[in-house]
Amino acid sequence: MGQKARLSNLVELAAMVYWLSTGISFDVACFILKQLKEQEPELFIFGQGKRFMLLLSQDDSLSLVEFDRKRAIASLDEGKAVIPVWLDVIYQQLVLKLTY
Repeated sequence: MGQKARLSNLVELAAMVYWLSTGISFDVACFILKQLKEQEPELFIFGQGKRFMLLLSQDDSLSLVEFDRKRAIASLDEGKAVIPVWLDVIYQQLVLKLTY
């Protein structure tokens, strides 16, 4: 397994740990991971791509959408949960930890 593949696996694991720490169930975290890998595979390999967020919908389900600051603030103002999904930040933190 190459270095990029190992780093990609570590990013996936770090993302799962983050989502689980927010209270998201394992099944939902796996679903989010699958969606992101399909939509933005570069995030896991190079830490580059779009930023996303999880929003609590009217029917109490989480939806993965591209990050929009105004929409996030509006959702928070309505008392709805917003969970940032910024894999670029997770990627950078992981790379920093691996270089020390």
